[in-house]
Amino acid sequence: MPDLSFSIPTDVRFGLDVVNRIASVVSQYGERVLLVTEAILYEGKVIDRIQGLFEKKGIQYIVFDEVVPHATSKVVDEGVNLARSARAEIVVGLGGVRTLSVAKCISMASPGDVDMDEYLGGVQPAGQPLAYIGIPTTCRDPFLLLDEYLLTDGRDRSAKIGRTQRRINKAVIVDPKLTITLPPKYTATTLMDTLLVAVEGYLSSRSSFLSDTFFLRACELIGKIIEPLVNQPEDLRVRMNASMAGLLASLGLTISKAGVGTALAYAINGSFMVPKSWVASIMLPHVMEFYSGIASEKLTAVARFLGEEVDDEASVEGAGRAVEAVRRIIGSLGLPTRLRDFDLNLDDMVDIAGIARNFDMMNYLPRSISAEDLYELVKSAY
Repeated sequence: MPDLSFSIPTDVRFGLDVVNRIASVVSQYGERVLLVTEAILYEGKVIDRIQGLFEKKGIQYIVFDEVVPHATSKVVDEGVNLARSARAEIVVGLGGVRTLSVAKCISMASPGDVDMDEYLGGVQPAGQPLAYIGIPTTCRDPFLLLDEYLLTDGRDRSAKIGRTQRRINKAVIVDPKLTITLPPKYTATTLMDTLLVAVEGYLSSRSSFLSDTFFLRACELIGKIIEPLVNQPEDLRVRMNASMAGLLASLGLTISKAGVGTALAYAINGSFMVPKSWVASIMLPHVMEFYSGIASEKLTAVARFLGEEVDDEASVEGAGRAVEAVRRIIGSLGLPTRLRDFDLNLDDMVDIAGIARNFDMMNYLPRSISAEDLYELVKSAY
């Protein structure tokens, strides 16, 4: 086990209606806000609610709602131009993983004179970023507490993970009520995505006793609530536990790393615009099978936390029970089980394996893996 290094300077607010505190949080960092969001959130009046909270406190704001589904890095430059012209002091991200990454990048890039293509090409950000505050509207964001972002490169649609300035995240506000805007089945896939991250973080060579605690508790919560979430989508207790699982996984990722299934989901999403959480759901049981021979002890523990009755001693059989539990969840929810269901071409997956292999998380797998191994894993899920 590696030495433990653990620091979260971010102000984390979690709970029902905790978003009502957004104005008091923002006012600590300035008076002029750029609210970066996605237009679909007008439908649930989520954006209207944030605007009302700002107006009550006299906070000046401009809304940038151009983060469309499958937006690329090009939208960051548009947001940066708006932030500069408005002399914004704070960037608030409101939305899913993509939107929050775009908002974080706007915060990173606004004070300088470098465009996003240069950052994606390897230029490291310098100078003090604008204060950044994240408000997720899904129950998970692997980058929520990290000085990292996930973007699709607008030049070639490849997925890229980059680093921002240190401690860019001033605050995150996790309000489970905001996730009610998502359709139940889509919310279920985000929980499967969270489960993939939790399992891979638990298996990673970067894991520790502390990250294991976060990840296993996330697995336990997901195992208990994922089916009720679909059947009772407006049950706030279920929504609370779903958001709690996502936050626990995010905490774990401040110590450990995700893995091969997550890397492939990022790569496929960027190149072919297939929703990342759906790809993650498909990849999860195949990733667990891939590691069942060398991580039987940990996968047996996962099975136990998912509610399976397994012997105390770790075994390949115990690891298999974890895979069975995941497949049973996928089947009961009627989720896709094959990548071919999204009209993907197997021949294109060779390039996808190459993109995924370049992510930093691939350096912390429980066993070394080649691009050919990655391709074989994709084939098993195809």
